[in-house]
Amino acid sequence: MRFVTGHFIFVILTPMILNAQIVWTRHTIADDFEGACSVHAQDINGDGFVDVLATGADGHRVALWTNNGNYPVSWIYQTIDSSFIGACFVFAEDVNGDGDVDVLGSAWYGHELAWWENGGGNPISWTKHTVATGFYNAHEVTATDMDGDSDIDVLGAAAAMNEIAWFENDGLNPIGWTKHTIDAGFGGARSVKAVDIDGDGLKDVVGAALLANAVTWWRNNGDSTWTGYPIDSIFGMAHMVYSFDIDADGDSDVVAAAYTSNAIAWWRNDGGMPVQWTKQTIDGSFLGALGVYVKDINNDGHLDILGAADFLDDVAWWSNDGSSPISWSKQVIDGICNGAWPVYAEDIDGDGDNDVLAAANASDDIYWYESNLVGINEIGIHYLSTGLFGPTITRGPLHLDDSDRNQIYDIAGRRVSPQQMKPGVYFIVIDGESAGKVIQIK
Repeated sequence: MRFVTGHFIFVILTPMILNAQIVWTRHTIADDFEGACSVHAQDINGDGFVDVLATGADGHRVALWTNNGNYPVSWIYQTIDSSFIGACFVFAEDVNGDGDVDVLGSAWYGHELAWWENGGGNPISWTKHTVATGFYNAHEVTATDMDGDSDIDVLGAAAAMNEIAWFENDGLNPIGWTKHTIDAGFGGARSVKAVDIDGDGLKDVVGAALLANAVTWWRNNGDSTWTGYPIDSIFGMAHMVYSFDIDADGDSDVVAAAYTSNAIAWWRNDGGMPVQWTKQTIDGSFLGALGVYVKDINNDGHLDILGAADFLDDVAWWSNDGSSPISWSKQVIDGICNGAWPVYAEDIDGDGDNDVLAAANASDDIYWYESNLVGINEIGIHYLSTGLFGPTITRGPLHLDDSDRNQIYDIAGRRVSPQQMKPGVYFIVIDGESAGKVIQIK
């Protein structure tokens, strides 16, 4: 490879904000994943690319699709467990603190919570460890440090037991787990998350209960006891809950989906003790709402809402305009996701915007939807002829045709595609001659 200095065209890339909808391209990850009911996106093998996890309740599978980092994205499938009976939810966290990302799951028919230890290798070797058995109709599982001892604990919701519980990690090898019941009367418990609701520095818990039609939070009293406070007790068949600072005022708000209320709603945390809440329905006609997630989809600095609706077969997102009160604008991503249930968002292809991940439970499909942020994060290109050898600095994706004529090399001399570019230094070669140096800083 030759690098030629001298007179060349200096390209300055600047972001422009326009008012247009994102265009979505649907890609199929799997079309035979029986009873797909949970999806998660995270770099599992540590190669810098976002991988996909899913559970299939009918096939009793927990599975991983490794992203090979190419564009277009292609996937390498691996079964983590093929006999996890009624595999329901999946999550990822470094459970044993060894630096590898492990996988957690719940088994609806197996009444079990478990984690699979990432043993490294290619393909990754997995070792199953049980967190809890007899946790009847285990639905959601998640993990975080609940007690401040710097190891990862596990939380779960057991629908048949009407129970929300957390399981304390003793920090030993092998890990031992101690169950702590938070609430044993939360009818048809479906969803659980840990977050500091009252701002006292302790992890509280928020949950959704299908039969109780309830969204509730439990205050961590700091002495191993919990006090429950209702957020909404008439949210019909509440199914999924998350907690994020939706209005950017410094405290944790709550977002949930309700199946028979056909609703996606959020509750503003107004502070006080007990905390007071103001409800705003984002969409009250999202028929069979099951899934909800929170992410900045259009890169405008405001947290947006994603939802999945079983009856409508819709995957949609609502744009947060950042005003007070917030105004929400809906865009359907996919109107034929058959039995849409789980929804998630992450930058799957590494191009700087958030893509969407969803599953069609009725047709056993797992999809990812590629965002191109048309009109939202477009790049204005200005040319400045210069006789000086200086770098081009870009704050966004480099729109350059990935062909044999146009070639991009990283600092180590490896060829990369525009979609693979992370913050760093790159060299552009056009027709065999260096066109200059690019520094990507965002």
